[in-house]
Amino acid sequence: MIAAIVKFELKDEVKKQLADIEVAKKHINDVVEGCRKIPGLKEKYFIMDPKTLAQGAMLIWEKQEDFNAYLKSEEFKTTVLDICEGKPRIEVYIHTANLTDGVLI
Repeated sequence: MIAAIVKFELKDEVKKQLADIEVAKKHINDVVEGCRKIPGLKEKYFIMDPKTLAQGAMLIWEKQEDFNAYLKSEEFKTTVLDICEGKPRIEVYIHTANLTDGVLI
């Protein structure tokens, strides 16, 4: 399995919108629902810097090809590229273990 960490700063206009906690909750809920339909995505942990509202996630994928397809998808465009300032920072790792399943390699 593959673990990917994606982090990005929000565009100013998006920061203003997401500063309203109810708007932020709805946005995150919509993204969660969309992510449930992405082929090969096993888990996604969402993170947000409380001071800057910068966004990020750690994603667990079945295989590298699934992640590569996601990076070209409409879902990635609308949930990351359209709202981030500049380019997102992406790091990819082999997912070696977790608390539920133990060692995976």
